[in-house]
Amino acid sequence: MKTEQIMNLDYRKEENQKIIQKVLRQVKPLSKFSDESNVPIEAIEKLIHVLVQKYEITPQWMMMSYFEPTLSIYSISVKTTENEWLGTVYGMCLYEVFAKLAIKIYSEVKSGKIPIRTATKEEKKRERLAKKADAKMAKAN
Repeated sequence: MKTEQIMNLDYRKEENQKIIQKVLRQVKPLSKFSDESNVPIEAIEKLIHVLVQKYEITPQWMMMSYFEPTLSIYSISVKTTENEWLGTVYGMCLYEVFAKLAIKIYSEVKSGKIPIRTATKEEKKRERLAKKADAKMAKAN
């Protein structure tokens, strides 16, 4: 099944939940979780965080749209750090939208089109200053 097909699955259907869980478990950090329960949302969040820190990809803002009094849809756009839009993931609940976001980002990274993040001059300077401050604090203790 292609990534776009997975993004279009309705998580309210049990068979689609099983497919999404199976795909999540194919990602190495999430493969350790049992087939008996859903991958914890905290693990999905951590995966997203690690990928966003390592690669030139980032989720944009999350939006919630209402279509009926009881129907709401969450959406999160995905882009490169150079502002190239890569797509939007949708979900009926936060778990679904974050699961699909993790799958989308992981798929984009695995495609080889997303480069590893390189630190900016400002980030490198902050890192040097932080190391100096840490060294001073360690010396003072």
